Amino acid sequence: MKIHNDFTLYWRVVPSGKRVVYFHAYDENGKRLYGKSTGETNLTAARVKCNRLLKEGKLIPDKGFMPTFAEYAEGWWEWETCAYLKKRRKRYSLTQTYADNNKKNLKNHLLPYFGDMPLNKITKDDVEAFFDFLIEKDYQNTSINGYYGTLKTMLIEAAERKIIQKDPTDKLGRLLNDRREIKIITTEEFKKLFIGDWRRVWEDNISCLANKLAALTGMRASEVLGLKGCYVYDGHIYLCKQYDEYGYRDTKTKDKHNVPLPAKIINELEELKRMNGDGFVFSIDGGVTPIVRGTMYKHFHRALRNIGMSEDEISERHLHLHAWRHFFNTELLKGGLTTKQAQAVTGHKSDRMTEWYCHFDASEFAKAKSVQASLLEPDSGKPIKSEKPTKSKETGRRGNVIKFNKNQPVKKRKHA
Repeated sequence: MKIHNDFTLYWRVVPSGKRVVYFHAYDENGKRLYGKSTGETNLTAARVKCNRLLKEGKLIPDKGFMPTFAEYAEGWWEWETCAYLKKRRKRYSLTQTYADNNKKNLKNHLLPYFGDMPLNKITKDDVEAFFDFLIEKDYQNTSINGYYGTLKTMLIEAAERKIIQKDPTDKLGRLLNDRREIKIITTEEFKKLFIGDWRRVWEDNISCLANKLAALTGMRASEVLGLKGCYVYDGHIYLCKQYDEYGYRDTKTKDKHNVPLPAKIINELEELKRMNGDGFVFSIDGGVTPIVRGTMYKHFHRALRNIGMSEDEISERHLHLHAWRHFFNTELLKGGLTTKQAQAVTGHKSDRMTEWYCHFDASEFAKAKSVQASLLEPDSGKPIKSEKPTKSKETGRRGNVIKFNKNQPVKKRKHA
């Protein structure tokens, strides 16, 4: 049996923002018990308090003691210290996003409702009442199901640790899926954004190309921002990483694959590559870091407004950066690709996910020689005329191909 100290101290930031010292004790079998607050804000005072509790025989709760849900929840979903996450990481590939999303569910929805309840007093009826409480506040079923998933995971683990006799949510199903229909961007709208008078539509060349790449590949925004010049090749790019709030890391699915691209788009990427080298393609500091997601999003919404969409329509249709993933999947199937072929391009793991991302009328389903090339053609179906490029009023924009001013000063970001 592994030998432990009588207790282990660790820091937690409480909702007020204050750092408080918590402790883990161990039962007679060496099993770590749930964390509890010492109420102290420095380690010395916390250690003195725990030693006093140990001498008084109060460090380990009585066998009949039952924690509240809030007491049991201490330390849950902390990426580095959560015992449940450590156990899961031995068997599955988890992301910190998964942990952080569950942590938000716990803090914002579960603790306010269940926090004061003794763990063994939470019943199936209590969970049903929780559903009704949220439904009355106009939460979507899909959101409620997410909160329920967090709760169920924690209660199953409590049963496995024998803190409670059984999971009270056993055989309690999720709510009916009421995921809102996404009214995707149409082909006509795509052409207004990128093929017509795009110089009037877009206020930022880098964001324009970033969005166009997402539209023509179905790449997630973080994957677009994570693209580096060293992964841009003739005829394709190599998708292997993403860049988000957690930094430069593996993609969501951990898959790596080649993504085909028309020569026209490769040429535009090469323009940025000449400025940023093998670093991040969509960058304003020489490839050191990519532009922030908010910039890409802001200019996307401005472009939608510039082609005539109102704020209400954008909101009603739920048009965010992920809309490009829905758009391209739809175009692939309309173009005649099979589900498996579409998965190979977009990196989807299952038929179910591919079907969710596709929105098409069967009557429009027609084979296309090249989906991407057809999207880049004007409505007439004829290739864009190779007229002599004329410089627009905005510096660095010529003809139908995005040009970047290689002589402009590169902005350097400050790093810690």
